Amino acid sequence: MFIDAIERLYAYQRESNNHLFKVASAISAHDFTGVIVDGQPSIRVTLFHMIEVIETHFAWWSFAEDGIYPKLKERDSRDFKDSESIQKYWESIDDEVSKCVESITSDDQLNRPYKRAFADGSSNTRILWEMMLHVTNHGTQHRSEVAMMLTKLEHSPGDMEIL
Repeated sequence: MFIDAIERLYAYQRESNNHLFKVASAISAHDFTGVIVDGQPSIRVTLFHMIEVIETHFAWWSFAEDGIYPKLKERDSRDFKDSESIQKYWESIDDEVSKCVESITSDDQLNRPYKRAFADGSSNTRILWEMMLHVTNHGTQHRSEVAMMLTKLEHSPGDMEIL
């Protein structure tokens, strides 16, 4: 049952991210890269951060051995000039996310601890299901920020609830 919930959360994440990209494609490059709300990063930076967090976590979960995960390609949000370019980044990450989620077939897998080593010699250990929920919750926060900015630009994404 819990596996079903994880699968549904990740399907919702995919649907809602794709919807935001579609809505964001209607705004100008200036609005995509500019500050819409004081104290908040741009839509581009917010979306980039959201996807980068997903990529980092899934690299860790999918390929980790002894707390070491593959070196990820260095990316810069400024390399993404519009919604379509950042959506292509998302799609490449989402393909890997989908494979990982589909590979989970038991509660034992969801309860697996993952140790992450850091460059400073420290490390932490987390349970997979905790981290998977964290990633979807993190995405919800940033999708809501983007939705608020799009609404301010008169491009509201409308209802984005899971039900």
